[in-house]
Amino acid sequence: MSNIDTTVTEEFLDTYEGEIMFVCDDLGDFVDAIDKKMVDRELLVEIAEKVQEVSDVFLSSTYTQHVTPIFLELANFLRAFNVEAYDSGHEGYIYLARIVDDIKMYIDEYFVQRQFSDVYLFEDSLLNSIEFMERAFTGEVEEDISEVEFF
Repeated sequence: MSNIDTTVTEEFLDTYEGEIMFVCDDLGDFVDAIDKKMVDRELLVEIAEKVQEVSDVFLSSTYTQHVTPIFLELANFLRAFNVEAYDSGHEGYIYLARIVDDIKMYIDEYFVQRQFSDVYLFEDSLLNSIEFMERAFTGEVEEDISEVEFF
């Protein structure tokens, strides 16, 4: 963040902090639902809507706007996903829960706790995790989940 205008960044964070707190609560609820194997179409649509909200917030800052296509890709994936084709305990959903948890953790640290970690590291981690989840749903993943490195 050394080359970022701190005044503009603080204003950005102040503007969205309250909204992000509510989004974090919802994301935490979604993770709990997935972990309890309560996955259905409605849940995936709700997750997609929250991811879209995060995307909209990230789009408001030049420091974070480059991450928005990844959020949009995830939201679109979830909206189009055939939830009926997979058991709610499917490995892909475990990855989805960790992705949602990673998003929650990053936005809480950034907007609420004001701990500035590298957004490019988060972007790479998020992209890799989404690709890994998609491969899990297509059956292309043979690794154990413990080998996947989440943010």
